[in-house]
Amino acid sequence: MLAQSRASIRPLKVDAGGHYLVNEEGVPFFWLGDTAWKLFANLDEQEAHRYLTDRKQKKFTVIQAHLLDWEFNAANVYGHPPFVDGNINTPDSAYWGHVDFIIDQAEAMGLYMALLPIWARSHIEPQVGGAEGKVLYNDTLAAYHYGKFLGDRYKEKRHIIWILGGDAWGTRDVIYDRLAQGLAAGAAGGKQAALLMSYHPPGGTHRPPATSSGEFYHNKAWLDFNMIQSGHRVDNQNYKTITQDYQRMPIKPTLDSEPCYEQHPVEHKFEKGVFNAWHVRRRAYWSLLAGAFGFTYGANGIWQMDKPGKIFQQSHHNYFWYDALHFEGARDMAYVRALMESRPFLNPERVPDQSILGVEAGTVDERVQCARAVDGSYWIMYITNGREITADLSKVSGEKCHAWWYNPRDGKTYNAANKQKNKPFGKFSTAKAQQFDPPGKTGPGNDWILVLDNAESHYSIPGY
Repeated sequence: MLAQSRASIRPLKVDAGGHYLVNEEGVPFFWLGDTAWKLFANLDEQEAHRYLTDRKQKKFTVIQAHLLDWEFNAANVYGHPPFVDGNINTPDSAYWGHVDFIIDQAEAMGLYMALLPIWARSHIEPQVGGAEGKVLYNDTLAAYHYGKFLGDRYKEKRHIIWILGGDAWGTRDVIYDRLAQGLAAGAAGGKQAALLMSYHPPGGTHRPPATSSGEFYHNKAWLDFNMIQSGHRVDNQNYKTITQDYQRMPIKPTLDSEPCYEQHPVEHKFEKGVFNAWHVRRRAYWSLLAGAFGFTYGANGIWQMDKPGKIFQQSHHNYFWYDALHFEGARDMAYVRALMESRPFLNPERVPDQSILGVEAGTVDERVQCARAVDGSYWIMYITNGREITADLSKVSGEKCHAWWYNPRDGKTYNAANKQKNKPFGKFSTAKAQQFDPPGKTGPGNDWILVLDNAESHYSIPGY
């Protein structure tokens, strides 16, 4: 079983059209990430295996984590620091042996890893706390050698995606360039194009609606795809930033790599409430239908890997990591993936398009976000609060279309009477507009997805 999973890992690259990722055989890849920032620092071998097994079972495809703690040279769960005497040029073999174990476990399970070599906000950028003590603020040689160390060590690993940055607006260009050069020198004989790489930007909590790496590093040769961080405000409309990225030239893929975390305090203050599964689901569907190639989920308790006796930040703690594994939103992410993979996003390509709507698209709680196959053979319409909409069915190819209600809370299809059915709830002429009223009562949490297929396309049941 594990050997089969390892064998299924294929290096990823940007597809020819520029908006999606594929493996070396051209098979489209759906990025469903989980945020596990302190995975390497806080979990022991048994815990890491339990965490990765759970995420594999819940259909995640990517684990996002940073290799070094936010406190430079902080020891891991076994008491081993990453560097001898805090010298970034002298790695500690015991620390990196534990990193090896987790990377190998992920590979054995067929999970990709999006790894940050060093957290920019803490160790590179002077934007918080000034430049003093930033180990890679000016040291270009150390940046290169550290990147080369990582590239050399993991050059045989086909499941690693390298992510520069870390909660920071990039200003130390030469440092990131040298890190990227070092990674390429170690892992790919200096061939930058052989590595898949991005940059993790600062959040939209205090800079709504979101921040994208495309705003400052889109034209960097080492940046293969953009990341946005929509962050921890309720009203952040990540589809706006995804749309901006989708339209940038040259074309590069994009995704929301840090939305609101489930059960995380709104604007970092528990007195303002916490984000629930509905808040997370809508960020996922909004961004995907606006043109993102994937989505990264996050859960409070897991991103900091809190456990008894080891709580990262008291003001943000409300669950231990092993309890947070079972949040509703994490389960719902499997239904996100299932729906998106039940319709092609290449051949024919999925493109964002709001033109089918006969009503205002709305914002936030009332948002309706739409995408279609480039040939019009299917449309996917996410209705955030289950309100009635009108759709111009002439936008669907063919003379007749099948209509499905897909429930993002259980991954099943329903009829208009809210009864689960494995068949379309209706077949309509595409000659005119049609009103559609989702099951249930309009309001928070009652999100629904309307899938319209050309009746002759013979697509599967949505989600299958």
